[in-house]
Amino acid sequence: MMLQGVPGTTSTRPLLEGVRSALEDSLLAIADRSDTKDLADTLREGIALLSRLVEAAPRDEDALEALARTSAALKAARERLPMDAAVGNRIEGAARWLADASERLRGRLPARALGAGAEAATHREELVASVGVPRAHVVFVPPPRVLTREEAASVAGARGRALLGASRGAAGDLAQIRALARDCFEDLASLGSLRRLYEHEPWVDAGPFEQRLLDNLDALVALERPLDPAAPSLGLVESLFAYAIEWVVPDFGRTFALAFTLCCLDSETAMRWVVLALRRSHPRTYPAFVDAFALGSNEAIDRTLVELCREDDPAMVEVALEAMVRRGRVDMASAVLLLMRPSPSPGVLDKAIDLAARLPAQAAAPLLARLLDSADPDTTASAAAALTTLGDARGPKHLRALLQRPRTEDLATLRARRIALEALCLLGSPFDRNLLGTEASLDREGLPWLGWHGHPDHVPVLIEGIRRAAANGAFDEADRIGRALERIGGGSAPRPGALAGGDFEERLAAWLRAFEERRPLDNPRMRLGQPWTPSAIVTELSARGTRQGERPILARELALVTRRAAHVDVAGWVVVQERAIAAARDALPRQT
Repeated sequence: MMLQGVPGTTSTRPLLEGVRSALEDSLLAIADRSDTKDLADTLREGIALLSRLVEAAPRDEDALEALARTSAALKAARERLPMDAAVGNRIEGAARWLADASERLRGRLPARALGAGAEAATHREELVASVGVPRAHVVFVPPPRVLTREEAASVAGARGRALLGASRGAAGDLAQIRALARDCFEDLASLGSLRRLYEHEPWVDAGPFEQRLLDNLDALVALERPLDPAAPSLGLVESLFAYAIEWVVPDFGRTFALAFTLCCLDSETAMRWVVLALRRSHPRTYPAFVDAFALGSNEAIDRTLVELCREDDPAMVEVALEAMVRRGRVDMASAVLLLMRPSPSPGVLDKAIDLAARLPAQAAAPLLARLLDSADPDTTASAAAALTTLGDARGPKHLRALLQRPRTEDLATLRARRIALEALCLLGSPFDRNLLGTEASLDREGLPWLGWHGHPDHVPVLIEGIRRAAANGAFDEADRIGRALERIGGGSAPRPGALAGGDFEERLAAWLRAFEERRPLDNPRMRLGQPWTPSAIVTELSARGTRQGERPILARELALVTRRAAHVDVAGWVVVQERAIAAARDALPRQT
């Protein structure tokens, strides 16, 4: 990561965060060396000390003492170790950060003797159960460790297995505690995956898995905080780390167990474990970090995501942006800086556009409008779609102009046309029905989106599409088109995969007759056989039988009709979704 300069400020926290970032970079630089253990331990202790201060809204005098202690320990460790130029330069850079921050603080303070104010206060808080959402639990969090690249590539999974082997060798009460914890770790790993539903599953099915997940989280905290002070405790964080690195194959479940638990602790240091783990993890595990950030209760998560938005690695930024959007948080500075970044990756730019669209309209519209002149069709279409959700007329105007251009086979242009088709279908304007019908008839994958537009005049196009799919044996495509017919006309449209050819045609004709009989004379936008109203979105979102695969589109439609006033993370906690949907009813425009 490229370190950012800390401007002159009266806030102590940015100084400490900058120094901590330099120490973390140094720790990552030496993590793969076997001859720098003492130096690594010094850096870990410094990171933990600074994290406790960041968490506690530090006074300048306490921060100065912490910096002095860290600087002295770093100097002593450096003098004991021979280092090559690359590592030496990195450590020297961290030392300069420490010296610079100390100098700035001294300039704001009179000289005086300092006490040990940086130490974390030790107090016992009541352990409260997590119901529906996780509590932010208070436990001791040791200085963060780093997974070395040798361990990541080792067939044996050496350190994790060694640590777990030592755990299994424990006797008496401690052995029982560790065995119970192991069961909890494995349940966390499996339940983190089980709550991620398949598209065909009803969304409320995640609820029981979620409560079991929370029960296991609470059980781990209880094992770490025994009622009897003399009883052995688990060593939760170190044990979790050992479990996570026991396998060398990238594993969503183990990564989630580690990251989610740390994201549910009331500790700034816990987030340093997560950040360092993320920066050393395989890309296949990134979704586990997104889930952990999105679902966690640690108050430091939001500032950690802002920090990750400053990373040079686009993959880290994408993880942060996705989690930030899911949490419904918006950081204006991050959105502005990412949209202004020269040559951002497509994934970062797409997610930054989504983030910017959640800013107040007066701030978001100028940022997004400047992207309409981009040379990249994807970017202009995404920006126009975002403007459409804000109620800015420039958005749909640009999307319509895009679809009116001659169709080409350029992949970027085809992606942009799909973005335009989806956004205008959700907008639902009857004036777009001919434009959208023509576009969808040329885009087999996009054809089912006509169901979301809801205009009865699109039913013949969909009927033709389902017949073509049936003739070609494309039964999955026919199923998607059948759902689009139902989304407009209601009832149960037949599926060719389950019927003989004659039966399919007979039932399709019967469905079409029933639709024409209940079709209103004024030809309004339809939803499930009834005239469309904004409340239909909330009704379907909240219905217990609604399939998970439909809900991301419903959430997009809800954001559009409320101009981003309503936010529902359809992959979030079920109880949080229920509250968000209830609140969304009040944000709906009144239908006249």
